[in-house]
Amino acid sequence: MFNIQIEMKGDIDIDSFEVEIECPICEFTNPIWIKQARLRDVIICRGCKANMRLDDSMNGVRKARQNIQRQLKALQDQLARMFR
Repeated sequence: MFNIQIEMKGDIDIDSFEVEIECPICEFTNPIWIKQARLRDVIICRGCKANMRLDDSMNGVRKARQNIQRQLKALQDQLARMFR
């Protein structure tokens, strides 16, 4: 017989996940955080030093973040029910 214990503390912070985008001018790859895209931040290209305003077109990043958080919460609830 197995004894499995799972402990989840806090939430997974999707905003702190890093993704890479290409500069439209020099095509240099630049890392950004999801939060920067969601907030439509301005970043500076590490290649050509151009300013790039991030555009969350139709709030796609915000909606995806909410969906991911909802799914993670459902998974956490399901795991809690399984191991009671």
